Amino acid sequence: MENRDWVVYLIRCSDESLYCGITNNLQKRLTEHGSGKGAKYTRSRRPVKLIAASSEMSKSDALKFEYRVKQLPSGKKIIELNKGKEKSMDIKKELQAVNKGIKTITKKVEKLIVAAGKFKNPKITKSNPVKKVTGKKPANLTAIDAVFAVIKRSKKGVDTATLMKKTGFNEKKIFNNVYKLKKQGKIKTEKKGIYASV
Repeated sequence: MENRDWVVYLIRCSDESLYCGITNNLQKRLTEHGSGKGAKYTRSRRPVKLIAASSEMSKSDALKFEYRVKQLPSGKKIIELNKGKEKSMDIKKELQAVNKGIKTITKKVEKLIVAAGKFKNPKITKSNPVKKVTGKKPANLTAIDAVFAVIKRSKKGVDTATLMKKTGFNEKKIFNNVYKLKKQGKIKTEKKGIYASV
């Protein structure tokens, strides 16, 4: 996972121009700019002063955000950086609210579980008999089994349209399963587009 410790920063140079950059260590980078070891642009425009910095983000997001800020006129650069901070704060607030909601729901579920545990099984009487469920649950058929079952039931053979209608599969899925069944030797082609079991 990419580290989210990069920031986009904006500094004002001695000639009142603005310089925008990214870093993962803002204090160190400001010291470099101040000592003339930073960017070539700021070396001859010292002293420099930090004007704004974004919230932390991944390096790729910081590079994209830096590019976007650099495209703006000077007056809007600070506003854009502050917008980025506000968005980050909004997301944090929303996450905190969601977390609080999850905790509330968890507490309610726990109370319901405790309350449900207090109920006893209802008494079985002649007026309230227990219904027995008989019969087996239908087995979940695979797509190839479903196609084969439809073909096997038909004595004269089945066409693609009928297979699509009875299985609910699209044409491509029908063709793929018919192909597999032919390879397995379970079905044969009676006429073009009509399939029967072997």
